[in-house]
Amino acid sequence: MDKKSMVVAILLSFFLAAGGFYAAGLKKGLILFIGTIVVAWALAQVSPSAAIVGNLIACFITYKWVQEYNNGVDGGGAED
Repeated sequence: MDKKSMVVAILLSFFLAAGGFYAAGLKKGLILFIGTIVVAWALAQVSPSAAIVGNLIACFITYKWVQEYNNGVDGGGAED
């Protein structure tokens, strides 16, 4: 298996909130997508500029998922 690109995942996550689909697949990606929308909407009610925090959280989660995937591809995972 090939490694996934960290740059592609972060860009998809930040601009389209779709990095989870690339990083983890349909089910986890959909959960992250809906969660990002809910958090960003809630933060936008407080301050419209605070909505970016929701995107940054999604970027971090996507980063961790891609990192875990790439470690598994390298054989660095704890799979038996």
